[in-house]
Formats: sequence, C-alpha cells, structure tokens
Amino acid sequence: MGNIFGKWQGSDPKLGSVLTGSHCDAIPLAGMYDGTVGVVGAIEALAALKRAGYKPKRSLEVMMFTSEEPTRFKLSCIGSRAMAGALTADTLDKKLDENGTSFLEAANAAGYGGSSHKDVLTSTKSPKGTVDYFVELHIEQGPLLEQEEKDIGVVTAIAAPAALEVKFSGDGGHAGAQLMPLR
Repeated sequence: MGNIFGKWQGSDPKLGSVLTGSHCDAIPLAGMYDGTVGVVGAIEALAALKRAGYKPKRSLEVMMFTSEEPTRFKLSCIGSRAMAGALTADTLDKKLDENGTSFLEAANAAGYGGSSHKDVLTSTKSPKGTVDYFVELHIEQGPLLEQEEKDIGVVTAIAAPAALEVKFSGDGGHAGAQLMPLR
C-alpha cells in the first residue's frame, strides 16, 4: 500500500503498540506542514525518548500513511482505511485516475503494489490487538488557536469529509411561479 513504519520494540511484545505519525501528501493550500509535522514530530519524539534513556514497555511505532488526501483517485484516507481493514478491494477495483490508470497499476509503478487489490489490502491491515493507541501531532488548519493566543489544542472531534454525486430530475422554475403541488 505504501504506508511506512518504524518500530521501537518494547519490553513486553504481548502488548499492542502506541502508534504515532501522519501523512506527507497534502491537498493544495492545506498548509505548509499538513501531515508532515506529525511524521517528523513523531520521529523526533522517539529520538528524544531514546536520548533520555527511556525504555518503553509497549512498542512505539512511527508511521507515514500513504494517500490520505489524494486527488488522483478521488478517495481519501486510503492508507489508514487499509490499515484499519475499512477499505475493500471492490472499492479500489473501481478507482481509475483521469488517464484510466488503476490504483493497482499506480501502486505497482511506485514499487509497493501486489498482484491484486485484495493482496495489497491483506498485507496492509493491522491484525487486531497489534495497535492499542494512536496519537497524531497535526497543525491547526483554521484560525482558532491563533485568535485565542493558544500554543496547543487537543482535538475532541474531526470533520468527516464526503464527496457525493447527486442527480436531480424535474422541471426548473422560479419558486414563486412553480406551485408546490407541481414540483
């Protein structure tokens, strides 16, 4: 799939990992550090813990999701959905870019594909119990923290963007002239 991991093995391998990271792809005007600060920040946080002599009980993992905010296949969160088992091969089978290239062809060209979307998804999914916690450092993409003169915030909810194609049928007409029973 293209997700990239680094793991610092904890002293108790039976415990699920603490996973931290983000993505490095971004949509236009998303902010200079959209996603990237979460990946680089995670690497530096683990490096600081190592320098301090910390010995984790749980494994600590840094990861970079692939294709979280893509425009090429009109599907977001591909890397994280695949890792969570929330993406189906059938969904990816239907995705083509503007040139007719399939997701699998693009993944294989980038060096991280497989023989089928099913194979790619199976190898990407995290087995249950292997990750217990996920923490993501991310930039604020709005004005609230700056307006309130705050250095940091804790996210308690996120927006769930969706793209829909809607087709309407019927007759056009001005609201005043198109009577309700005729709409």
